[in-house]
Amino acid sequence: MLSDAARRASCVVRRATSADAKVAATIIAAALAEYGLPFEPEGRDADVATFGSVEDNDDLVAIDGESGVAIGVASIGPQGAEGVGWVSKVFVTKDARRRGAGRALMAALHEAARARGYREIGLRTRVVFREAIALYEAHGYTSREEPSAVLASGDLVYYRRVPPE
Repeated sequence: MLSDAARRASCVVRRATSADAKVAATIIAAALAEYGLPFEPEGRDADVATFGSVEDNDDLVAIDGESGVAIGVASIGPQGAEGVGWVSKVFVTKDARRRGAGRALMAALHEAARARGYREIGLRTRVVFREAIALYEAHGYTSREEPSAVLASGDLVYYRRVPPE
């Protein structure tokens, strides 16, 4: 499942197991705290409890190539319309940012989307995550108005097509 981008990065991306749920929660909570946002295990972060254990999702962990420590997480799974994958929980530890882990996770997500036959990928992010938005846009995502979606204040929705191999 590793792409060229994942091999060039200073990390290895692997499929998550249920044992990774706790580290995913730690990485996500720390990243949210940097922005003064709460980790909501009973709310919008409830899916983290099942990270690595939902068969229809491709939950991924980026592991630092030198230390072997988890430095990032991401997930993609079905949601909504047929053929549309939904990216969720793309987070990288603060000290690992700008070193290729986010790019490696995005490349692995796109490979997983292609393998599952998704034609389009969507994601929701918050306007305060400027670095993440730049990453998504660099990977071909464009913002789309979602009048029918229930979005929290400050949320944005992005989509991109899944190119054939």
